[in-house]
Amino acid sequence: MEKRTERRHKCDASIALSCFNNKKLFNAKMLNFSKEGMYFESEVFLKEGANIYFQMNDCMCDTSDPERYEGLRSVSLARVKWWKDIGGRKANHFGFGVKYMEYY
Repeated sequence: MEKRTERRHKCDASIALSCFNNKKLFNAKMLNFSKEGMYFESEVFLKEGANIYFQMNDCMCDTSDPERYEGLRSVSLARVKWWKDIGGRKANHFGFGVKYMEYY
């Protein structure tokens, strides 16, 4: 059963992230996003409910349609909603779904 309320858009972006208020940054790869959140893969485990800060390093997305990429954030805070162990031989062993935190 699909729980998403917003359409996901594919993306290939390199991001740096950290747990909120932690100075240590980790590299990760964003694979899709929506207006409400994103999916990324990382070799670092983050538990459900963790608050993260991320910044985009580079993006291989076509941003020519501004409405389609409304949810693409270059810097934001988010909360880990779920995670999965994707294992295998990839450098990134964990997949994460995060929801953006509202900003005022």
